[in-house]
Amino acid sequence: MEEMNVIEMGLVTPTAFEANGVIEVHNPARTNEVVGTLPRIRPGHIDTIVTAAHEVQRGWAAVPVRERFELVARALQNVDVEGLDVLLTREQGKVLSESTRELKYLSFPVAFLEQHLDWLDNGEDLGRAGANRTLVFRDPVGVVGIISPWNVPVSMAVVSVTPALVAGNSVVVHVPVTAPLAALSVFGKLAAGLPPGVLSLITSDETKVAQALVEHPLVRHVHFTGSTGVGKIVASEGAPKLTGLTLELGGNDAAIMLDDAFEDESVFERIVAGAFAMGGQACIAIKRLYVPEARVDEALQGVGSILSSWSVGDGLDPAVQLGPMHTAAGRARIERLLAASRSEGAEVHTFGTLRSDPAEGHFAQPALVTGLSEAAPLVREEQFGPVLPILGYSGVDEAVARANNSELGLGASVWSKDIDRALSLARRIEAGMSWINAHGGAAIDGRAPWGGVKDSGMGRGGANRAGLEAFTHAHSITLPI
Repeated sequence: MEEMNVIEMGLVTPTAFEANGVIEVHNPARTNEVVGTLPRIRPGHIDTIVTAAHEVQRGWAAVPVRERFELVARALQNVDVEGLDVLLTREQGKVLSESTRELKYLSFPVAFLEQHLDWLDNGEDLGRAGANRTLVFRDPVGVVGIISPWNVPVSMAVVSVTPALVAGNSVVVHVPVTAPLAALSVFGKLAAGLPPGVLSLITSDETKVAQALVEHPLVRHVHFTGSTGVGKIVASEGAPKLTGLTLELGGNDAAIMLDDAFEDESVFERIVAGAFAMGGQACIAIKRLYVPEARVDEALQGVGSILSSWSVGDGLDPAVQLGPMHTAAGRARIERLLAASRSEGAEVHTFGTLRSDPAEGHFAQPALVTGLSEAAPLVREEQFGPVLPILGYSGVDEAVARANNSELGLGASVWSKDIDRALSLARRIEAGMSWINAHGGAAIDGRAPWGGVKDSGMGRGGANRAGLEAFTHAHSITLPI
């Protein structure tokens, strides 16, 4: 396949101006293969970009709410995604079906935002209080900076970019430098359907570029999706000017299986889908599986029977169920966690068949680990890869306590035939999002707020009312009756 040159395709908005060389994007399944190139910008360029966004923002906010929405919706609907799933797989590594599914999220925001347009336009009437009446409106914050992740660079960006635009903000998106090409194509086409400067795109292999965006005095809100460690850095960078923040950070999601869950013949297929989608490189993947002590072997056999038929290799190969890790560092982290597990005396069970040369790409076979303590690194840390510890518990109270014994609290799930019992347990779990008999991407309800507790984040987002609230501030007006 030919290398894509983003400069030649004109997919970077006018903010790309005079770039300092190019960045090469490599295929994680064939690390010597250059998938495409894009301009390299420097921190000094950010002021020009943000200032341009600031200059057009008030004009964009003056466009009536429904007209703004229709402009954004029409631009999204006109984005041609043909072939972009192949490009996304080549730059990110995930299997083709997952890339295809991700691009379908472009229609996702329109469906869930439209129902809130009247609220955004007309505000909320609090009614009479004495001789007065109070109305609460939502005003755009101004320029929004969005820093999107490499694992789902299109879908996670579109569910933040869209509400930010509809709310009346101008937006500068920093797309992930290791998987930028499909995102630049999608959002470049979206930007072309909007007034110039309302949506701008940047990326860089210099961390100071993102830092310059966060610290810029005209950026009033930053939406960051990524690791907890980097999220804390972003928070500290925005603190001096009290920048508004939405932080969607890491997760160490626990799934608790009750005894009766084993009666469901499809339960292990859904556990595998929740844990190993995108090779486990998802913030809301199952990272810890808790089962009754007497049924650890049964869970191992059930999950392992599915993984044993998997093939690992290039995500474009239709016979492959698991693509490579996105980076060499990600694979090294998995290898470190498995080595630490073996040194503790745990059993590491590997599955699947490798269809590609491990020297050519960042491949890692799926693994299940048993016999670990709660203090083990694989249990305490977010592994972000195709590895799942299976942990036995003696009672449900213990299972909930162990699930909560984490600095992270993004997602969780409870698995049982008894929905009322599962709901009761789910209410006790410290997480921003929980599911019953499901977990992860396939279980997401687009109407619900997205985000976590503890070190898993700050604020809530989504292509819904929570997202609109995140990118606006409340403006209450009290008037005499």
